[in-house]
Amino acid sequence: MPRHQRGFTLIEVIVVIVLIGIISVTAASRIFGRSSFDAYLARDQAISIARQIQLLSMNQTISLPSDDPSQCYSLVVRSDYFGSLECASNLQSSRWLSSENDRVSFSVNESASAIYFDILGRPFMFDGTNKKVALCQNSGCEVTVTARNNEQAKLCINSEGYMWSGGCS
Repeated sequence: MPRHQRGFTLIEVIVVIVLIGIISVTAASRIFGRSSFDAYLARDQAISIARQIQLLSMNQTISLPSDDPSQCYSLVVRSDYFGSLECASNLQSSRWLSSENDRVSFSVNESASAIYFDILGRPFMFDGTNKKVALCQNSGCEVTVTARNNEQAKLCINSEGYMWSGGCS
């Protein structure tokens, strides 16, 4: 009489371990949710938006802040808004992030409410007399993105206009 083996083969054990791993990864993402990634996701979107605004404004001549096109090509950073203003004359307007839609808030270490970019992509603002003042000179413009769970992510714009994820220091 042939002898029957009891137990699992090595292939069966490996398949079961792989299936348990897949199920546990899926369950873990459902348990923890996306809230731990919100700040980093919003930061990456903010970098893309800022780069798009920079690219569009490099192709425009911005002479005064009151000119309609110049307002459309500025990067507005407020606690509840990040992006360019919607303008009828700007057919290439970019997406924006807001605390209402994206459940994130923003803060910047510069006093400018609107950041403009010159033809070389360098950030500047207009002072009270409509003169251009260079921004982000010392350590860069650091934008902090805070998600609804108080998780924070930072992006930096240096004086030459380069943008990256992380702090400026």
